[in-house]
Amino acid sequence: MKALRYPAWDVLEIANVDEPVPAPGEAVLQVAAVGICGSEVEAVAHRSPRRTPPLVMGHEFCGEVVAVAPDVTDVKPGDRVVSSSLIPCGRCAACRSGAIHLCPERAIFGMNRPGAFAERVAAPARVLLPLPERVSPLQGALVEPLANGVHVWSRVAAKFPETVVVIGCGAIGLLALQVARAGGALRLVAVDTSDARLEMAHAVGAEPLFNPARDAVVNEIRAFTRGRGADVVIDAVGAPATRRTAVEAVRPGGEVVWIGTHGDVTELSGRDVVLGERRISGSYAVTYDDLTTAVALFAHGKIDIEPWVRPFPLEEGARVFRQLLTAPPADYAKAILLP
Repeated sequence: MKALRYPAWDVLEIANVDEPVPAPGEAVLQVAAVGICGSEVEAVAHRSPRRTPPLVMGHEFCGEVVAVAPDVTDVKPGDRVVSSSLIPCGRCAACRSGAIHLCPERAIFGMNRPGAFAERVAAPARVLLPLPERVSPLQGALVEPLANGVHVWSRVAAKFPETVVVIGCGAIGLLALQVARAGGALRLVAVDTSDARLEMAHAVGAEPLFNPARDAVVNEIRAFTRGRGADVVIDAVGAPATRRTAVEAVRPGGEVVWIGTHGDVTELSGRDVVLGERRISGSYAVTYDDLTTAVALFAHGKIDIEPWVRPFPLEEGARVFRQLLTAPPADYAKAILLP
């Protein structure tokens, strides 16, 4: 079968690979659609040791079951399903509490095992969820990133916050904006260094829009909120500068959620956090409940992907990767491959 392989550092190619065979407890899926995650682009760009070639990446995918191991009864050939990107152990304290994303023994598609940049992929049946007919393959490939936005919102305690700011309007940021809207946010503000990305954010409901290249973002947000600051700020970039902006832009008693990971060590004003009782939390990956909610949001028409998603044949995967590595495109924020 055909797959987009990552055979060596800095190399991506379409090649023939062995067909997957379901191990006990597994199913084989005919991949319908698979998203290219920014973490995969960064892994290639920076030779990340977390994704060491040779490898087939791809962890945001949906498809149709075409074969199952003899012991599998939860799914059957013909079922439309979406997969978790994580494979938890199912035995540890985190798993037993439902926090599968914090499982210390978790595996990840396209990292610890073959991913879905291929015509077919094997997956444990226990990590597959039903995908309703009303959810398209393109939406199915976005269930996992949308679930990341759902998980971010689960970290927010405020109900019907007046102003929510999202910093970074890539795929996660655009989805986080829409989850916030569905979750009761009354006003959405988008921040990005790309005017094209800001227009995408505007198309899904954000206004006003601020570009740090020309706007004093913190001052603008304070002016927009009558001097109070935002109720919630979500940083979907994760650079030291954006983390500081998030803390500076949130009101006293407000909430900051960090999901981006573009940087590590970040210097903040401890006094601003303590004296303002500003709450900072991290958000990583998703739970099964997050995935279920994401499927429901798509099924009920709550999420718009048309302005910012582009599908490409799997055969163009290497070219699309090279484009994403060179510079973010101006006309879309998320590439999805169709095997």
